[in-house]
Amino acid sequence: MKKIFALFTAVLLVMGSVAFAQEESASSIPSSDTTTNFEDRTTRVIKVEDKYGVYHPSAKNVTIELEYTPMTGEVLVYYTCMKGSFDRGEAMNTIDAVLEDFAVENKFRTKPVLQKKDKTRNYKDSRELSMTTYRRWAKFNR
Repeated sequence: MKKIFALFTAVLLVMGSVAFAQEESASSIPSSDTTTNFEDRTTRVIKVEDKYGVYHPSAKNVTIELEYTPMTGEVLVYYTCMKGSFDRGEAMNTIDAVLEDFAVENKFRTKPVLQKKDKTRNYKDSRELSMTTYRRWAKFNR
């Protein structure tokens, strides 16, 4: 019985110290962190005008979209076209050209580092057309 009482007391002490430690750490947050600029943390979606027709001559109705996170320097590039006219080589060349232009516009000095393997996804859009999206995930360093 004494062992159970001692164990129960020890558990209560640990739980009490954890509760007070959490309260202390929550109250010790500096007030300057509450006024952080969240603009740099958000992901910007940029629709790119298709001026890269030279790189994808067989694909028509191509849409290119960038998702850029300034804080981390990560860029996701989406190349979407109809499944019948999709060519992986043309998609890769187009994305390379888009990333080069993006680096020049945003004054990056180095080439992007690929974060993950490129992915291809086939799906049907709202009009029941077969579409293909080719995605590349890259990261720029300043």
